[in-house]
Amino acid sequence: MKNIVKAAAAGLLYFGFVSTLAAAGNTVLGAAGFDAEAVAVPAAPAPAAVNPVVVPDIFGCLGYGKSARAEVIYGEKGLKAALAAPITSINLEEIKGAYLRTAVNFTTGAGTKVSVSSYKASNCPDGGSSCATKDKIFLVLTTDKGASYFVKGIDIVNFGIFMHGSKTVAIDGENYVLKAYANVSSPDNSKLEIKGPRGTVVNSSLIQVADAQARRGVDVALSKPYKLLYGNEILQGPQGVRFGPGLQVVLAQYPVTDKSDTQIFNISEVNPAGVSFPFESGYSFKLEGGFIGIYKI
Repeated sequence: MKNIVKAAAAGLLYFGFVSTLAAAGNTVLGAAGFDAEAVAVPAAPAPAAVNPVVVPDIFGCLGYGKSARAEVIYGEKGLKAALAAPITSINLEEIKGAYLRTAVNFTTGAGTKVSVSSYKASNCPDGGSSCATKDKIFLVLTTDKGASYFVKGIDIVNFGIFMHGSKTVAIDGENYVLKAYANVSSPDNSKLEIKGPRGTVVNSSLIQVADAQARRGVDVALSKPYKLLYGNEILQGPQGVRFGPGLQVVLAQYPVTDKSDTQIFNISEVNPAGVSFPFESGYSFKLEGGFIGIYKI
């Protein structure tokens, strides 16, 4: 029995537990007849470097949206902007939140229609501004009764043996489980699956979700063809996720591809005098009486 205790003590020494035992007065080693200071402990090998798991950027096709800042138009360019005729004028109130009601949808047992869309939150989970983009991407389930449910994209990713995500949302007393299956070779063709009590109700590629959402916008031809969408920002924080008071314009390049350019700006930055944005510096954007006008300058 004494030999067994000694062997166990030696094993503890080998695996680097000497300091812990010493702090406790070397009680175990003393009982085993060992002198801790006399034992030569071989250095433990350094742990092998572990490469982090890289998850495919499957939500890129949803249009993360680069946040654009308005610029005042000066000089001759400003004069051209003031005299230009609009190439388009859009009533924002008429299209507000239209992107939430898409052709990717399902109906609950109680007859409620639920549409799937996506959006990038304006801030981070802690309410701040410093976090990875993956922590800002949400899928939004919106009912025809005006309720919205927010599901963080990264929480539902399924990828090989590394990630097994899902999120359950209760609508009309029924549970609907969302999962996204990553496609490594073609991330935009990753699948969104929603299962309810009667089986699968949504089985769409993420690029189909992006296309369905963009189709709810208004065509705008600038240096690139866009769909213009308009609605409330999404805010997140310790109290949860919600629509915030800020209103944003989304210009999503169309047709949608995995490399589509999407720009987001706050409507509060646009004024009647007109502003420009770096992504389309040859155009002026003006806000007058609830209409956004776009002018070539």
